[in-house]
Amino acid sequence: MKKLLINGCSFVEYWQLSDQFIESTGCDEVVNLGKAGTSFQRTVRSTVEWISQNGNPAFVMIALTFAHRWELALNKDEDEIDGSWVPLQNSNFLSDEYRLQDSSHEDLVHLVDDYYKIIPTIKTYWDKIFTDLITFTGFLESKNIPYLAWDMSNGFDKQHIREYKGFNKIKLIEQNKRIIDLWEFCGNRYMRNTMPDHIKKDIPEFAYHHEPEQHRHLEKYITNYLKTIE
Repeated sequence: MKKLLINGCSFVEYWQLSDQFIESTGCDEVVNLGKAGTSFQRTVRSTVEWISQNGNPAFVMIALTFAHRWELALNKDEDEIDGSWVPLQNSNFLSDEYRLQDSSHEDLVHLVDDYYKIIPTIKTYWDKIFTDLITFTGFLESKNIPYLAWDMSNGFDKQHIREYKGFNKIKLIEQNKRIIDLWEFCGNRYMRNTMPDHIKKDIPEFAYHHEPEQHRHLEKYITNYLKTIE
């Protein structure tokens, strides 16, 4: 069986791929590692772990989730793929179900709130996700695994980093045809734009779980894009 491995956050977890789309990648089975509320850190880590456990899939597809998300190893209970790692973002999204090792849920809320007071800007978020994307795709290439990656929810725009230093690395992303142009394409925005105007006016541009009809449009776009690079 030729496996198509896809990964990301809930935008991937809830995506029911059509049989035609799976076949268009040369695969006949899909493994969906998408998990709600998770970060690109988790996408990278869990994909590498799955490959180490199961061997090379025939194709990998990666949808980049929100750059501000992150994760820490906190859980007492370990998962086969995720180990002790738990997804983190704004404290109002933290799960009460985390089985923390030596701290309370209140401690975690304080930690996360302090993190978002001190650390984050677009510069630090984007710098990390771009670096992780470059190193991750390098790993896939070292394993001779065909792949495609794209932004699903950030809506990257160069104007927001124009004055920042340390972003020459983006040319490495721009040169990689297996990464759909991050400055021009965002999966959620693309799906929203396939909707009639009277419907899409009430739909968020980036953070929305689309219906299967919109995913068929995304699948068609990806299928046509792959034809231009293979």
